[in-house]
Amino acid sequence: MKRPILFIVLVVIVVTLVSGVTSFYTHRSAHGRSSDERAGYAVGEKMGEQAPPDAKLPYPAELNMMAQRLFKEQGSGNQGDWDLGFENGYEAGFKKTHK
Repeated sequence: MKRPILFIVLVVIVVTLVSGVTSFYTHRSAHGRSSDERAGYAVGEKMGEQAPPDAKLPYPAELNMMAQRLFKEQGSGNQGDWDLGFENGYEAGFKKTHK
């Protein structure tokens, strides 16, 4: 009689833990999978909040210049990957906060 109840309790605990871990990593990856995308997302989100209602996304050349400046400050690895990741993250962050 005790074994079925113990089994059910253990299954519930395991399912809860797996769901929590999955939720954490899913939410984390929503802002980008790499550090450069997350950095771009944070900057884009901040700029989207401060932008006037009629503001548009910066041109790709402007985003590239921002990415290069931030790469010199905090980036590491391949600069081309950083630029692309930053652009993707920036666009996602900007679009989220600026409708």
